[in-house]
Amino acid sequence: MRHLLLPLILLVLPLDASADKLSDVDVQLLMDRLKALKEGEKGRSGSRMGTAKTAFDAAIRSDDAAHELYLMCVEKVRFEDEKLSSQAFREWKRRHKDRDGSPEFRRALRHQLNWLTLTLEAAEGKDRGELGPKAMERLDAIMNDAEELKGQQGMLRQDVLQTVFATAYNLGGVEVEDWPKAPLLLPEIYDGIILPPLRKPGKLESLRAGWMKRILQEGIMVERWGREGDRGEPSADMSRFLTEKRPDLQWEMEVDLFKAGDQRAAALRMLAHIEKYLGHKSEAKWITGFEGLVTGPPAEKVTGVGE
Repeated sequence: MRHLLLPLILLVLPLDASADKLSDVDVQLLMDRLKALKEGEKGRSGSRMGTAKTAFDAAIRSDDAAHELYLMCVEKVRFEDEKLSSQAFREWKRRHKDRDGSPEFRRALRHQLNWLTLTLEAAEGKDRGELGPKAMERLDAIMNDAEELKGQQGMLRQDVLQTVFATAYNLGGVEVEDWPKAPLLLPEIYDGIILPPLRKPGKLESLRAGWMKRILQEGIMVERWGREGDRGEPSADMSRFLTEKRPDLQWEMEVDLFKAGDQRAAALRMLAHIEKYLGHKSEAKWITGFEGLVTGPPAEKVTGVGE
């Protein structure tokens, strides 16, 4: 890149060997040229993303289509770009069919592509409020397929911009800030995308529903992908979730609702929660947090509790 830019710099700067510093005119000329280069790169990036989204949208329609695109991307990235023979790819493909060509693998590829398309929408600057419901739909689809996705969780925790799909379509330079880049990053997805637009007095029911969905999905992942219990009993992982993690999440939900404006009702529920889970490892933290919320600045004090 240095070699390409050097002739351009020579075109805009005067050949004055005694002048070491850039003049104001030099700076303006350089910045104008840089702006043109950046705008050109933006256009090329947009074109790449458009081409990729078209291919990804077609592949998401079925498990087989997603797998077929995966094979094409592997052939390009791992064989053609590495100057390996077509025979080497055919041998890999035979091994892949026996090892990774399962229905579970194909379904996971489809969900991975689904999150990649949403990530590209985020990179294009789409409103996060509009992306929240789409993120929820994708999580719902994964949870509905949880039983079929056993053993594929690692794939769904992979950064989608580092997948073979993204590499094949030259998406490595795509940037998207504050965005969970894998579909199983539930805390990041809910805290960063789904719940923030709902933290308004007029959307309290939706905020509570969003939290309930998050808690349900956290439980599904433990139930379907955790260790199995004996004779139909809950596994150790599930028991720990029910007794430790779920109460913590329920408490976080009530705190969120309190701060969003549902103060009186949330405060009453928090008291009931503390009473229900006496002895929980977070009990002391809950009590301290409750006192801080309820006895905050005078203008924010809760009135009517217990009346």
